[in-house]
Amino acid sequence: MKAEMLYWVDRVGGKVEKLEVELKPFGYKMAPVTQWKTLIADGDAEVERGKPTIIKVKTIEIPENTIVGPLNIMRHALGVVADVVECGIPGRVEEDKCVSQVLFVPIEDGVVKDGDLVGVLKVFFIRTGLLSRIPLLKPPKVELREEITEANITWRDNGNVYREKIRTKVFGYTRSHVGVWELLVADETVRVKRGDVLRIRIKEVRLPPNTVVVPLSIMRNAYGTVLDVVQLGKPSRVEDEKRIQQAVFLAVEDGVIEEGDLIGVINVYFVGVDRLENVPIELETREVNIVYRTGGGIVRKKLSVDPFGYRRSANASWEVIIADERKEVRYGEPEIIKIKKIKIPKNTITYPMCIMRHAYGSFVDLYSDLPPRKVEEDRFVNYAVFLPIADGEVNRGEILGIINLYAVEVGSLTKVKQWMDRWLDEMGEAFAESDWPMW
Repeated sequence: MKAEMLYWVDRVGGKVEKLEVELKPFGYKMAPVTQWKTLIADGDAEVERGKPTIIKVKTIEIPENTIVGPLNIMRHALGVVADVVECGIPGRVEEDKCVSQVLFVPIEDGVVKDGDLVGVLKVFFIRTGLLSRIPLLKPPKVELREEITEANITWRDNGNVYREKIRTKVFGYTRSHVGVWELLVADETVRVKRGDVLRIRIKEVRLPPNTVVVPLSIMRNAYGTVLDVVQLGKPSRVEDEKRIQQAVFLAVEDGVIEEGDLIGVINVYFVGVDRLENVPIELETREVNIVYRTGGGIVRKKLSVDPFGYRRSANASWEVIIADERKEVRYGEPEIIKIKKIKIPKNTITYPMCIMRHAYGSFVDLYSDLPPRKVEEDRFVNYAVFLPIADGEVNRGEILGIINLYAVEVGSLTKVKQWMDRWLDEMGEAFAESDWPMW
């Protein structure tokens, strides 16, 4: 199967060219460790709320056979990193890469200053192959590198932006592949307009120490998608307990978010950045309103959601998101673009592959015009949420982005604790063997 990739030749906003790409059914196996890379502003950049901005960052090198994704929980006082821009023509995951710019989505007016930490990238080490050979692959051997970073961390308090210069070691973590789902439930009623990027107060979510979060893809509210979550006050380390009180929400149409509405879901993964002895997992059944669109309009339905978790496979596959219609796009105005239908098999979760794949914007989520379904059921997605960074045109057959598909085993909290106990035992054995440089 062939598709077209539209990219900037020299610089973002410069000359555009097309590249024909041959698509094959590939997947990969992940190593059990993840490296961090810091995204530090390389110069001052003035930003305006809701206006996507390409910000230059100090160039970081990404090794071959890796994919990347953002370390969520908002890292800058003025906004979030929605995507990154590769130096030159977007390459294959099997090749060395570098990142020199980020797509920053501001939630406040202000200035991102030279030396500010705007975000952190997670670098996943993988071994690729045809889908038929994935079960036979062994995970790649990885040697994590400790780096010393100097940057300004920023946060807001009572409307003021604070900066603190830090010098810290940047390393990474081991992954358990075990996680739970936390619901993001609006704790206020808010009127939104298409293109709004705003913080919505949510019922507090408490994250245990040694956890990382990732928004669960496939839009969970008819009016928009969650780009990130917010911890108020000075940023905390992954090793610390955190309390999430707000979500950064991108509205794709006009409407009202009501108190009690489900606006999104986050995956909460347990990881090792410090020695773990036990993992506190305390979740309760929640009453929420699910809000979705049907042929008859917007439906708001009350639902009782039991707490569940899952164990993710180390094997994954890719699906390419290809436009199935022509659509003009305008800077900063999110578009729902029809794509070639993608089947999401039951017991599968999706995760966007970071690094922009279209010149005129970034794919930020998937959308289905069918009523919501559980992860345990087969699903189809036929639209993408696209955030334009320039005026332009998306044409049928162009690549908008790529998603990773992970198989998961869903279980009760009792089952999750059993999986975690088993992982902790395995980690203890790994330490004894000293085979992996994990800490």
